[in-house]
Amino acid sequence: MQMKDRFTVKIQSIAFGGSGVGRADGLVIFVPFTAPEDIVEIEIVARRKKFARGRLIRVVEPSRRRTLPLCRYYGICGGCSYQHIDYECQLEIKQQQVQEVFSRIGAIAHPEVSEIIPSPMNFGYRGKARLHAAKMTAGVRLGFMDVSGGRLVDIERCEIMDETINEQIREARAKGMNLVDDGDVTFWSGPQNPSEDTIVRMVKGREFLIPFAGFFQANLHLTGRMVDEVSRLIGTGKRDTIIDACCGSGLFSIFMAPYALRMIGVEINEKSVRYARENAKRQEIGNTEFICGDVEDVLVDMARRKDSMDLIILDPPRTGLSRKTIVAVSELKFREIIYISCDPATQARDVKKFHDNGYCLESLIPMDMFSQTEHIETIALLRRS
Repeated sequence: MQMKDRFTVKIQSIAFGGSGVGRADGLVIFVPFTAPEDIVEIEIVARRKKFARGRLIRVVEPSRRRTLPLCRYYGICGGCSYQHIDYECQLEIKQQQVQEVFSRIGAIAHPEVSEIIPSPMNFGYRGKARLHAAKMTAGVRLGFMDVSGGRLVDIERCEIMDETINEQIREARAKGMNLVDDGDVTFWSGPQNPSEDTIVRMVKGREFLIPFAGFFQANLHLTGRMVDEVSRLIGTGKRDTIIDACCGSGLFSIFMAPYALRMIGVEINEKSVRYARENAKRQEIGNTEFICGDVEDVLVDMARRKDSMDLIILDPPRTGLSRKTIVAVSELKFREIIYISCDPATQARDVKKFHDNGYCLESLIPMDMFSQTEHIETIALLRRS
């Protein structure tokens, strides 16, 4: 490696995705594990026409925002990317990133972004872990992929997991897992009975049953606040019909049912639909119905029938919404859309398409559901113009 591929740069900001941004040799250089205002020595590992990717060699002059990572695997494990940055700065970074993403991808000149809602706990907050497992001659390797994504990092504990998950990881390692095949292993927080398929979650004093293989919000300490924010956006007026798309086991359907004469949850996972119905029954919520099906197909069918709808809550996977789903939502002429996302980039892309179909972005609420990582949860409210 020639010396010209090494530079000393000042990190000016953190890009969406977690890398620090510096400039040298006429290029913008992205460097993981750096903090704003760091002066660092870096090595170029990949060059493109207008930017390069760098590897941190050493911190020449640390930023005042730099802090000591809590995790012993940090920098090797690919799970977290912000543990070296103090928490207040993490929040500032994410706030700015949401603003930039919606400006750049969403083509909104000055997006109205609320102040980011912090996590009450920024370590030990996750209620679910999905680890990779590989059988070795000396036992089992259990952990996450490394920063390159190509190698499994064997871990004994994860600092962002609830402590009951770390106890289960220790127990699994001690037992050797008895895995038949390599693959993923899921742990949920709380007392576990391996023979049972049901996970119990408490949100705002209400009990929710979830299938072991189902989805639920990951942050144990911020889910109730998310429900509060969605309720606040809906307001006090009663709607005729609210659709809860990608409803899982009915979290939003059940909390938002009092705001509607009719609440319809849509979910593709048949077992989650069964649990949603059971949750509504146990909580004596009588105005909900749950449809098992692909959201795209269900909404296209509703649009074909020209059903009259008031509001839709969208909470899709990280990949966002399909073009057909956006068209169907637009054709149903919902007065309001509440769009919850764990990827502001795909959300901004979809919001731009909704804008082209007559919707305006009214508000955007970032939430730090994934502290210490580059991920951001956002709640968007769109209104038909």
